[in-house]
Amino acid sequence: MPEGPEIRRAADSLEVAIKTNRSPTFWFAFPELKTYASALIGQHVTQVETRGKALLTHFSGGLTLYSHNQLYGVWRVVKTGDTPETRRVLRVKLETADNTILLYSASDIEMLTPEQLKTHPFLLRVGPDVLDMTLTPRKVKERLLSTKFCNRQFSGLFLDQAFLARAW
Repeated sequence: MPEGPEIRRAADSLEVAIKTNRSPTFWFAFPELKTYASALIGQHVTQVETRGKALLTHFSGGLTLYSHNQLYGVWRVVKTGDTPETRRVLRVKLETADNTILLYSASDIEMLTPEQLKTHPFLLRVGPDVLDMTLTPRKVKERLLSTKFCNRQFSGLFLDQAFLARAW
């Protein structure tokens, strides 16, 4: 099962491989996602973010691909045209002229609008990711002093995914 550091490393490699490339092509295995392929034409990846074990791929038009690897999911980066040898089932493919990112075997995959992103059940339960490089001591202090967390024992906050998400 992938843990937080593996999810963060995957997000970093996905972002490097695809963020600077414009107009990737999209392929989705699930019928409910296939409808988004045409809406994503001409868009590009603006950021790949993690929240706990969830990976969020943000697109320039406002949509976000949510994926949670569960036990068996795995993201791969390959040179476009290469096909990895695997027994895993391909779920998502984003392809540019240079690189292709592939999601195998994950079952928890959704395309979210900005409104859905704010109300997604899993994302509502987790705070900022401890491995997010934009998380600053000031932001942690603000959360610590907020009404939601200020009267809690400090040791208990380390176990609370709502305070700070960590996936290990």
